[in-house]
Amino acid sequence: MKKDVRERLRAEVLLADGAMGTLLVSRGAPAEGPRSPNALVAPELVREIHDDYVSAGAQMLSTNTWDANRSKLSKFDWADSLEKINRAAVRLARAAASGEYVYVAGAVGPLGQLVKPYGPLTRLHVRELFTEQIRILLEEGVDLLSFETFSSTLEAAEALRAARALSAAIPIIASMTFLADGKTSFGEDVEDALAALVAAGADVVGINCTVGPQEAFEIFARATGSVSAPIGVRPNAGYPWVVSGRTVYPATPDYFRQSARDLLRAGAALVGGCCGTAPEHVAAMAREVVGKARSAPSPPARLVVVEDRSARPREASLETSALKRKLADPRALVVTAEVEPPKGIDASLAVDGARTLRALGVDAINITDNPMARLRMSSIAVAHLIRTETGAETIFHFSPRDRNVLGIQSDLLGAAGLGIKALLVVGGDPLKIGDYPQAKPVGEVDTLGLLRIVRGLNGGTDLAGGAIGSATSFAIACAANPAAKDLDVEISKLSAKIEAGATFAQTQPVYDVAALDRFYARPEARAIPVLIGLIPPKSLKQALYFANEVPGMVVPDEILVRMRKAADKGPAFEEEEGLAIGVELARAIAERARGVHIMPMARYDAVKRILEALGAEARPS
Repeated sequence: MKKDVRERLRAEVLLADGAMGTLLVSRGAPAEGPRSPNALVAPELVREIHDDYVSAGAQMLSTNTWDANRSKLSKFDWADSLEKINRAAVRLARAAASGEYVYVAGAVGPLGQLVKPYGPLTRLHVRELFTEQIRILLEEGVDLLSFETFSSTLEAAEALRAARALSAAIPIIASMTFLADGKTSFGEDVEDALAALVAAGADVVGINCTVGPQEAFEIFARATGSVSAPIGVRPNAGYPWVVSGRTVYPATPDYFRQSARDLLRAGAALVGGCCGTAPEHVAAMAREVVGKARSAPSPPARLVVVEDRSARPREASLETSALKRKLADPRALVVTAEVEPPKGIDASLAVDGARTLRALGVDAINITDNPMARLRMSSIAVAHLIRTETGAETIFHFSPRDRNVLGIQSDLLGAAGLGIKALLVVGGDPLKIGDYPQAKPVGEVDTLGLLRIVRGLNGGTDLAGGAIGSATSFAIACAANPAAKDLDVEISKLSAKIEAGATFAQTQPVYDVAALDRFYARPEARAIPVLIGLIPPKSLKQALYFANEVPGMVVPDEILVRMRKAADKGPAFEEEEGLAIGVELARAIAERARGVHIMPMARYDAVKRILEALGAEARPS
């Protein structure tokens, strides 16, 4: 019978295996998609890798289940095989780990989606997803659980709680991934992050992935002596680069051998490898690790902190945005209008349309972000072209659908650097209705998480809590729907968006004035300026489409009857009646709301009629 791994770690250092995912790809497995299904489609390859690690001297094998949770498998249509994948993977590792000296660790990785407040997952949902996978691993008899490559302590703690609810006795290793500065991507210091894992139930904590051996050692040195649990270190084989289409990791086996020796001297309890490592790296480390007693952890080096004043956010310059000033004026009626970016590289039509709208008196031009999930020029690029060529203020639409948190922040900083002062945070239309229905959405954060990111940049810090120098100064818009069927739910969503950072809102087209009155009867609807959407119906066909095919849009029967009677007289009457309806709606909106957001679909004559009807109150202040 195997000795409890916790007991062995009190006296000796254990050697873990190396990478599974990158090694699978290097040996012929597909580079796209999750790695865990290889337990079903290429079991011989997975078993071969486990056998090679055992031959190299590994004393702990991680099962090929790091991405075998429902959240990740669902993205590649493998969710129905979740149980089969996890059971097969454990059995393959256990078959290779014959005898009493090699442990089988059930590997559990993050879900690939962020937890509220930055992502769509609630804590309860997170725990349910982890419980589903962990229960199978425990039923298959793993010797311990290994939580690996977590960047969020919130998510890792929920995973640990899920495990402890299933078994109070199972040994658990929980490892976080850190950046070179010793912080998680959410800005948590290694000492605090690892201490949180211990508090949540981990027996052994660790550092794995992201950084190479030297940086991993430096991060370990910060934590040792300040964390009560044993600490393991499993670094990447350096930073990867691509050579002739292949991903290559630079760190050699001998370099890992020297690194393992240094980690043992500093008090590490477990060493191994992560991405880019192979059995050769493990064999080299085995010469320094296997059979060696644990050293007492070295006290952390005393750090001398020199304050970097240049990194402090500088005070934002005097606000020069006319749009923001008008939004702040409770007496002003704000008018925005929308243009669509081009599919190619010629933005002249969008620029000409914006020029016309500005001349008509519109306060700002909205630029959509790949509307209807169809390929268009970047909304930020079009916003910049419009701003520089026409002088108009712009509001670019921005969705987390196609961007991870790195891309989100990079694009936002770029927009701010180009002088753009406002954006509308949207969820983005579903990809299945667009040009690339097979494309995979990113969705790393939801709209609330994106709002919080923008608010943070406005405060001078990025998502990881690092200073960015000069703060951004965006006016942050969110979406709202006054005609929603369940107004209580819609108001709750709007309140959450305001709390997350929204400073004004823009809505879908509203044709039902009674719905608008119900919306404004709620105090939450008056907490920030709300610009009510307006599309003057061009035809009966368009009105029927809005009423029957666009989710969340309500077109009263009265308007449909009017459009039907006009259509009976001919297209000219039909269009004129639609304009008349648009003017009536605009006046009703102006009596109730802080602004109107017109979606003219290139019908600039309609914008002119509406602004003439509204009169001087709609002119820029």
